[in-house]
Amino acid sequence: MDAKIVNVYNNVAPPDRNLRGGHGSSYSITIDGREILFDVGWRGRKLMHNIHVLGIDVDKIERLVLSHGHRDHTDGLAYFLKARTTNTRLPIVAHPDALEPKSMKLSIFRIRLGLPKLSTKLAEKTEFQLTKDSVEVLPKLFTTGEIPVVERPEKPGIVSGAFHKVDGKHVWDPVVDDLSLVLQVKDGLVIVTGCCHAGLLNTCAKATQLFGQKIQAVIGGTHMIEYSREDVEHVGNVLEKTYGTPLLYLNHCTGRNAIDQLRSRFGPDVVRDCFVGTELAFEI
Repeated sequence: MDAKIVNVYNNVAPPDRNLRGGHGSSYSITIDGREILFDVGWRGRKLMHNIHVLGIDVDKIERLVLSHGHRDHTDGLAYFLKARTTNTRLPIVAHPDALEPKSMKLSIFRIRLGLPKLSTKLAEKTEFQLTKDSVEVLPKLFTTGEIPVVERPEKPGIVSGAFHKVDGKHVWDPVVDDLSLVLQVKDGLVIVTGCCHAGLLNTCAKATQLFGQKIQAVIGGTHMIEYSREDVEHVGNVLEKTYGTPLLYLNHCTGRNAIDQLRSRFGPDVVRDCFVGTELAFEI
């Protein structure tokens, strides 16, 4: 039995395919004919265009998992819900804090960074399943659950301009709602990330703690865009010495500089492209 992972939405689309890129991410994951969606990107029209081109049936999506509450992973939700014709409510798995108001400060302005507000009609199509725990969303596919700040000894994927409210005041947001997916495959684990605000190395540690298996691959954004060269070098050292150099399909908020630095170190056979439309298969 194979698991299929398809990049539905991402910053970069290949020029030779009728697909659209946009800031954010979304993945379709199918196991034994059952399919879920991990995030829904930022621009709903682009999301639905890619879903149509890739031949995804929105009514067959059993569940949506949100990596965290930021709009580049959640704003496509309304368009996705409008396209569904089934009467079955869509279960949405997320951390409880994913629903809290979030904002980003740009100069003197503060803009919404959190989940979009749904109409009553669209909200009735959903069923939020909020938990801090690791849960199985498909056979052999689990969320990491919350990775608390005290369990983040390595540098997180910081967002210096992100805020949430604590006691009525806007304070910097460590994004404790960040979670990733962990797929148990034949030879180990495949981690699928949204932004990995908890930090790539902290997320790898959580996955191995939960399942005690070798990490075979990491797919997604790792928010190293604000990392220094020394920070990225440290990530490469730990990936090599502790985790045996897993395959890296990095995109979105990882940052071009970090991807190029890791590719220069490990080579293109390890650090591989992951654009919109990229399809990966893993034996379970």
